Amino acid sequence: GGAVRSCLRRFLFPRSSCARPRGRREGNLPPGRARRGCQPPVSIMASSSCLDESQLRNLKAQYEAQDAKEAASQIQALVDCVNSLKINVGILGARGTGVSTLTQALLDKPRQVNDPWPYFRETPEPTKEVVPHVHPIYPNLTLCDLPGFEASEKPATYLKRLGDLGKYGCFVVVVNGSLGDTYLQVLKALKQKGKPFFLVRTKVDLDMHTAKRRLCFKYNPSEQMGLIRKELTETLAKNWMDTKRVFLVSGLETEKYEFSCFEDSLEGEMLSLKRSHDGDLEDLKVVSQKKCEELYDICQRGSLVEVPAVIRSTLEDPLQIHLDVAVIGEVGCGKSSLVNALRGVAAGEPDAAPTGVTGTTRKATAYSLPLVPHVYLWDLPGVGVMEEDLNHLDLSRYDFFLLVASERYKHAHSCLARAIVADGKSAFFVRSKIDVDLETRPGCQPAPKEELQEQVRKGCVEALKKDGILSPQVFLVSSLDPEAYDLPLLQEALSRTAPDLKRKTLRRVIPTILSRLVRRKSKVLMKDVWMKALQICLCCVEKPNPDVAENLKTTIASFCIDFSLDEESLKCIERVTGKELRLLQAQIRSPFTKPLDPKYLLSLITKPVSLASWAWNYIPYVGQGANLEPKISFESTYGTLKQVVVELSEDAERVLYTALVKE
Repeated sequence: GGAVRSCLRRFLFPRSSCARPRGRREGNLPPGRARRGCQPPVSIMASSSCLDESQLRNLKAQYEAQDAKEAASQIQALVDCVNSLKINVGILGARGTGVSTLTQALLDKPRQVNDPWPYFRETPEPTKEVVPHVHPIYPNLTLCDLPGFEASEKPATYLKRLGDLGKYGCFVVVVNGSLGDTYLQVLKALKQKGKPFFLVRTKVDLDMHTAKRRLCFKYNPSEQMGLIRKELTETLAKNWMDTKRVFLVSGLETEKYEFSCFEDSLEGEMLSLKRSHDGDLEDLKVVSQKKCEELYDICQRGSLVEVPAVIRSTLEDPLQIHLDVAVIGEVGCGKSSLVNALRGVAAGEPDAAPTGVTGTTRKATAYSLPLVPHVYLWDLPGVGVMEEDLNHLDLSRYDFFLLVASERYKHAHSCLARAIVADGKSAFFVRSKIDVDLETRPGCQPAPKEELQEQVRKGCVEALKKDGILSPQVFLVSSLDPEAYDLPLLQEALSRTAPDLKRKTLRRVIPTILSRLVRRKSKVLMKDVWMKALQICLCCVEKPNPDVAENLKTTIASFCIDFSLDEESLKCIERVTGKELRLLQAQIRSPFTKPLDPKYLLSLITKPVSLASWAWNYIPYVGQGANLEPKISFESTYGTLKQVVVELSEDAERVLYTALVKE
């Protein structure tokens, strides 16, 4: 009846739906271009209450009151299908391992650490019963914060407290140390039940902080992560368990370590989202905070077609790009004095690097270089003369190097130079304390200082070339006499090369930035997928199948625009980057970007008529006249839209990479 149809329309298109949907902002559309297709309503189920089952049952009751049995049956079938897609993920671990913190991070609600002292003063109330949390992006996925176990609790007692393990589709086992007996017994119980599990090592940030303070210049993050992983995987291997699903994370710093990989793997296991994005959001630090906010805003509200313009503008005007320059060398070679001299700061001033006759730098410290904005000189602790000391260095976080030596070119300098070249970076070689070296040459005949300088410079250049530095630049300086020798030339060289170094730094991390931005955009669009699938299935109650296909086609076209894969977006990228349109189009592989046949779309979201229905149709009098048309499947519709977002995100990453990176 009309009253029921009116109720259905209010359910599908609430008054709040007048708001403009996510996608390219209207002010940024090319001239004369309007958004294609209808504007889907804002999801009335975008939060944890995304599926209001009572609304669906109320709608069914109204159809039954109007004697619309077929429509009521369709609503009930939709409710049953929705319930069948629900998945529970159990998250468990010993008390105090950070189970609740990790759960909140997965819900995209990481706890703020602006005031860290409460974490040290107060002991959080332990979880005593199962606390379910509906995932904000995937409403059929429920993260269950399970009660933790005490260190002295027997494994059998804890497993009994957990109850039926069969109601969980997957488990996340949280640990912040070694795997004790209780952990092993729980993991064996999960394996026996045939339940997949992920082993997540939390609080890695605390481990890394402790290692950094303990090891000083020998601290290497990759090496420390490897040691933590090795301890866990060896224990798992000894007990014949899977060692590939081990992740090292911090629930408070989700942009670091392996949290994103863990999140992608969990979604891949539970929702069949087989995607792969590399890198960390921390790599966005090379651009200014303003540019970061602009890129995040594009992911949240705009189309990715705007990303190339933002990155290109940053490359053309690299002033705001962050550049980290490491000042590295042996202990006592004058690194801190060089930092002060380059900055025009006298020793002893409040913001000066500490200096002394012995090694004074205990930890890496950054100092801004006034000559060039957003360039930071990192005064690193002196390295030892042993090659094993050099192997502990982590050079990956720095963009450029000042390799400092106060004496002749030695094996330690050779090792450093080779390590810098192997990391794909470049360096200036600085021969410090040159005044002392030129004035105290016992047993040597007097010679002009210029001639001696040239001899020192030539020897350094030849040694650097042997170590793989193709065009070495050598500067002979005295930090005590800044105006003499090559210190002004070094300052000039840093100022002159900084723009190119900044561009090179940004280009090196562009692939990672693109990967993370595309991932962020796909998560934004995934929030709408559940509701769009629900709308399409509810529309089938009133509208014929061809209209359903058109709605699905419009939704997919909208996703293509959001990922900048439509023709006009590609032309816009071509204008901004200068890459040929055919090269960009060659990166698109998903069939959903091409013109779609409504019959093909219907085949994706319908389930065939069952054999029982066919047989029932041939029963005389009773079964004849039964409806044998294929039914729209919510499961298939939801799965298709998820697959569309995944495939389009992969295409978008390839297109942007070709536009901004690939030569």
